[in-house]
Formats: sequence, structure tokens, C-alpha cells
Amino acid sequence: MKSWRFGSSTHNSSSSGVTLSGDSAAPKNQLFLSNFLSWFSSYRKTNVTDALVAVTAGFGVGSLCTLVQPWLGSPTGLPESARVAVAAIVGATISVAVYRKLSGDRARQSAAAALASALLDANRECMKLIDANGRMLRVSEYGAALMDAASPAELAGADWLGFWEGESCAAARSSFAGAISGNRTSFRGLCHTTTGRPKWWDSRLIPIKDDAGRVVAVVCASLDITSQTDLLTQLQEKNELMSEMEAHMPLVFYSYSANFEHFHYVSTGAVKVFGITSAVLRENPTAWLDLVIPDDLDRLHEEMRRIVTDSADGKAQYRIRKADGSVRWLRSTGYPVRDGRGSVVRIIGTTEDVTAEQEWITALDQLAYADSLTGLANRAALVREIERRCAMGAPFGLMFVDLDRFKVLNDTLGHVAADRLLKGIGDIIRAALPPDAFVARLGGDEFAALIGSVAEKGGLERLAETLLSEFSHGGRAVRADAFVTASIGISLYPEHGAGHEALLTSADVAMYAAKKAGRNGFKFAGIEAAKTIGDFELERDLPDALASGQFVLHFQAIHEPGSLSVHSAEVLIRWHHPTRGLIPPGVFIPILEEMGCITGVGVWVLNGALSQLAAWRRSGASNLGISVNVSAKQLRGEAIVEEVDRALKKYNIPPGKLEIELTETVLMENPLQAQKAVAALTSLGVRIAVDDFGTGYSSLKYLADFAPHTLKIDGSFTAKLANDAATRTIVEGIIGLSHKLGIDVIAEGVEQEEQLDILREVKCDYVQGFLLGRPETPDCFSARLNLPGLDRASSAQECPSAP
Repeated sequence: MKSWRFGSSTHNSSSSGVTLSGDSAAPKNQLFLSNFLSWFSSYRKTNVTDALVAVTAGFGVGSLCTLVQPWLGSPTGLPESARVAVAAIVGATISVAVYRKLSGDRARQSAAAALASALLDANRECMKLIDANGRMLRVSEYGAALMDAASPAELAGADWLGFWEGESCAAARSSFAGAISGNRTSFRGLCHTTTGRPKWWDSRLIPIKDDAGRVVAVVCASLDITSQTDLLTQLQEKNELMSEMEAHMPLVFYSYSANFEHFHYVSTGAVKVFGITSAVLRENPTAWLDLVIPDDLDRLHEEMRRIVTDSADGKAQYRIRKADGSVRWLRSTGYPVRDGRGSVVRIIGTTEDVTAEQEWITALDQLAYADSLTGLANRAALVREIERRCAMGAPFGLMFVDLDRFKVLNDTLGHVAADRLLKGIGDIIRAALPPDAFVARLGGDEFAALIGSVAEKGGLERLAETLLSEFSHGGRAVRADAFVTASIGISLYPEHGAGHEALLTSADVAMYAAKKAGRNGFKFAGIEAAKTIGDFELERDLPDALASGQFVLHFQAIHEPGSLSVHSAEVLIRWHHPTRGLIPPGVFIPILEEMGCITGVGVWVLNGALSQLAAWRRSGASNLGISVNVSAKQLRGEAIVEEVDRALKKYNIPPGKLEIELTETVLMENPLQAQKAVAALTSLGVRIAVDDFGTGYSSLKYLADFAPHTLKIDGSFTAKLANDAATRTIVEGIIGLSHKLGIDVIAEGVEQEEQLDILREVKCDYVQGFLLGRPETPDCFSARLNLPGLDRASSAQECPSAP
């Protein structure tokens, strides 16, 4: 055990311990006792603080007893000083014990409070301590921030229930009452922060009880679920919207596995489209394929596989036979969904019933490509066939047949007999030409035939002679008193053109040459035909016409059908010949193309049109647009985009005010080149219009391939609007389809008020035709626009109708 030494046997001022003056043993004993007691009290197993207090107290009392001993006397037994020291030591020990107990309680309380505060502030919820009256005693730092408070002190003492409103307040009050009753409760509700911002909370209330079991406070932990609630609300709204769409739209929305073995989702529209419930399709994912017409199945399967293998969007149109036996046209679109590695995991898309659309297309084909009188193909069908043959590249001949003096025959025989004669002429042409000949009636007394098996001049000459002979004999067979002759113009592909417009125009000019030569004959197209009819001067004068300013521009207004306000103008070139006057483009444009001069003239037209538009814009017609026709040769040239861009910048014309008009011939002569040029023009901001809709090859195909901004319905449709219900249906269908694709529609050839009224009813965007205005000079068109700088009254007298 430890040995302790208090002083030494000899006590002096230099020894350790305590030395007092005097020689008696009592003081030494008393000093020893006091020191011992002091040591005893300080040696107790306690903490450092207790030991220091006890040692200090013991030594202090012991020393005091030694000093006061002379005045206390020496009673028997334990010296008085020792008793005093013992009492002091005991008192000190008790004091230390009490001090330690109180200090420990305070420390534990302080530590507990600090720990509770730290836990409260560390929680990511809005933590509140609420008294029995509903007042907030303490709010965590994080909770105060959630409530938009500057600090917890801002919320201290506030009425907790006062933050809730309506049904949420009732729920909070009920939950708080339950907690005060000793139960753990929870609720969800909406309250407003200190700034008035609404927030959704998920709250849990825990009662705090004293030792007697009484609830003295409530801890409320509130989780901010505003974001989650908003997200759930958005999802619910989207689900409701999806349900409404499914209920009212004839569409099937689906999600198909990448191996097409099961549906993740099929909307209720499956019943309308397939006649099969979504539940049946989920149980049997290939049930819909069993309905597909066998002829369409391979093509459909191929498109389905392509979506997965190429990881690309897909579309397929096919027929199904429903359980009731009806055949419907469907269109399915599919979009691949990929995982993080890029693999296709499912296909999402829609399926819709497009039977009505297909019926419109079929009716359009029947109306657009058949002549109702003779049963032959009509002009539109002929154009389509010319383009098809041009695309194939094999040479062929085109005969343009026009009956001589038919107006006299018509007036003499009467309409009924004349119609019977026209039917007979159609039969004669079919019988006289080779079996591969494609025969069409262009209208009135005009017919045309394409011959592929005989494409050289010698063979075509013999066929033309045969036809002329058959007409003279066959006409009498149809009607005894009808002596029929005809004039025939012949053009050759590719010698006289590479599209229907060039070939038909060339043949038409040649036919006119045959009439000028005395009728009942034939002529071949080309410069020779122009010479024959006295138009050699056209070829001679054309090269100088541009340089000498003989070409002029006329403008025909395009109107809004309702207000009849002028929306834009189509620019049309005319040749003001020094001796022959105004010559329409159909006469000299083919010669320009044949001579290779069309590109230069096209650039002149473009610049002239934009220059005039700039002048009108400066006069106030800032919303006016302009339409310019572009030939196939121009579109084939690489400079067309650069020329358009340069002209727009030169005259400061917004690109959207220029519309380039292209015929189907131009587009389909070289589709890939045309698509490239159209895309480049579109990138400049220029609008693209397709002219003469419904009269060319694959009329609907280019709507997808070239995505035009405007579609111009051919005047042949407009002419029949008032008297043919089927034509009206077709026109209405064309407009509806165009609007679905975001394409504006212009109806050409409006010549009657009744036609205009119908076009208004079917929501046609714009109208153009002689009823509203013929092609005009710039001054006359300015008068139409009511622009300053021109006397409207005098100009009206000076504006003759242009050809």
C-alpha cells in the first residue's frame, strides 16, 4: 500500500510539512491528526474536483485548529481541535457529496438538452414541440426554414393550428386532440408558411408525458411532401387526359415488347379499331395479327422487324377483316424505346382506322383519272402515265389528236349525238393503235395517246396516217352524216421533253401547226412545227427578247375567300412581241427550254418579281406575298438556291414572303435532286407550293416526300364544284387532308360565285381565278391594292384583261 509522510522527525523552517513554534507534544499530535484527517478526506475515491475541494477544506480546517488551540484548552479525550477538524472534514465531505450530486444532475440535464436540441435540428423534417394549448414552444432550425421563417424564434409561441385551413385544419385539430389524449396520431394536410406559400405536409404527433402519465406536450414531425403531391397531381391530370383521349379518339395506344410476344399496355380504343378488347390482346398479343389481310401481312411483319433491328421509327398501312366481315384500313406507327445500352426493349405507338381517308383517295383516283363520257383515261391519268414512263426511261411517242370543226358538228348534230360521236372516236383510236397504247380524252374534242412499242418517227407517221383514215370512215359509222377529220401533233420522249408539260405542249404546238397547214394531217413537234405555222420568228426573236425588254410581268391576285382581301400574287411572264403583241407563256416557254434559255429568263422573272414586291412593301403592302414558278431545268441547276438567296437579300424581302411554285412534273422528273433543292430552299425560309394538284403522277406521294407549305387544287376540280357532288366531296377531302398535314390550300380557276361560296363552306384557305381578277400589269395590281401613287379611277380604264 501507499506510504504517506507528513513532515520529518525534526521540524524546522526548512523541512517539508508544517512547523509551529512551541515544544509541547499536543500541538504536534493535533497537527498530525488534522493533517491525517485532511489526507483521509482527500483520499476518498472521487473525481478530481471532489478531491481538490476535500483536501483544501481538510488542510484549511486542520491548520485553523492548530492556530486556535492555545485558546481552547486541553480537555480529556480527543483534543478539541481534532474534534473541530473532524466536524469540518465531515461537513466538507457532505458538502462535496451534495455538490457532486447537484453538479451531476445539472450536467446530465444540460447534456440531454444539448443532445435533444442537436437531434431536433439534425432531423430533415419540420420538428415542433407544442404545449397542451397548441402553442409552439420550440421549432427546429430546419423546420423554421421549411416554414419560410427567419429563425425558430419567429415561430415560438405561435398557434400551431392557426397555420391550417379548411379540411386540413379539421384534420390537424382532430389529430392534436388524439395526441393530447395520449395517442400517437398522424394526418396529411395543406398549410401556409409564414410568407403565405401553400405546402403539403405528412405529420406525425407523439404525446410527451410526465412521471404521473399526464400529457404535458406534443412533438410534431412534419415531412414536406409538396413536390411529391404536385407530381402526383400532375400524374393524375395526365392519366385523366389520357383516359379522355382514349374515350373520344379512335386510336389505340400501345406498348409492345421488343419481341412482340406481349403487350405492356393497350388502350381501350382497341375495341373500336380492332373489335378486340384490350384484355384479350394482353392475354393473346398476336390476336390482332390474325385479322390482317394475308396480302398485307408480310409487309407489316417486315416493318415491325425493321423498327427493332434498325432502332428506327416505323409506319405501316394495312387492311384487317373484323369479326363482322367488314374490311378496314389501319395505320400503325411505332417508336423504339431503348435501354441504357441502346438496345430496344419495347415499342410504343398508335394504331388508327384510316378507312375514310383511303376511301377519299380511291374516290379521288376514280374522279381524277377517268373520263366519265368515254370511259377512257382523263388528262390527269395521262399526265401520271407520262411521268411513269419518263421515270422508266424507255422512249415513247405522244400523239395529240384534235377533231377539226367539232364545234360545227356539235351545233349541227346536237349535244347528245355529239357525245355519242366522241365515244365512237375514242373507240376508233383504241382500235387503230397498238395494244400497249395508253389512250386518254383530254376534254372537249381533244384526245391523246402514248405509244411505247413504236417510238421512231417512221412508225409514228404510219400510225398517224392510219388514224386519219379511220376517222374519215369510222365517223360515218357512228353517224352517217358525220364526216370527221382531225389534226394530230406528235412529240417524242426524250427528244422533245422529259415530262408531261413539255411533251404535251410540244405536241399541242405541233397539232396547231397541222391545223394551220390545212387540217386532216399531222406534224411533229419542235422548231419545225413552229416554222410551219409561221412562228419561225419566235425562235429568231427569243434570244433578243430579254435584252430588249420585251418580256413583261403580270400579276394575278390570290384572295382570302371570306374577306376577299388580297393575300398574295402569282407572277406570270408575258412576251410583248413587237409585231404580234402579248404572247402567252405556253407558246414560247417550250422553245426557250429547247433553246436552253429558260434559266436566264427564270432568274430575270425572280428578280423582277421581288423588285416589284419590294416597291409594294415600301408603299404599305407589308403583308403581301409573291409566288414565282420555277421550271424543271432551273430546279436541276445547282445555282437555284444561291440565286434565290441573293435576290431575297438584294431586295430585302423576308424569305417567308416568297413562294416557289413547282408542278408535279418538276418534282418527279428527278425526285432525289428535287428533294435536295426543295430542302435547301426551305432552309432559307422560302415557302414551297405544288401546282396543279391531282393532275400528275402519284399526286399524294409528294406531300410526304417534299412537305410543301401550299397545295394548289387544279382548276379542273374547281370547274366541277357547283354541278358534281362527288367533286365537292373530293375537294373537301383534299382540304381536310392538307389541313391535317399543316398545308395551306389554294383553289385555282374560280370563275363563278357558286364555286366561291362552296370553297368558303369547305374551309379553303385561298382562292384564285378570273372571277376575282385576271393577270394584271404592276400598275393595275397596285390599283387593286389601293396603294398610293396611282389614280384608281383612271387606272381602272387603262387595265385591260391580260391573256
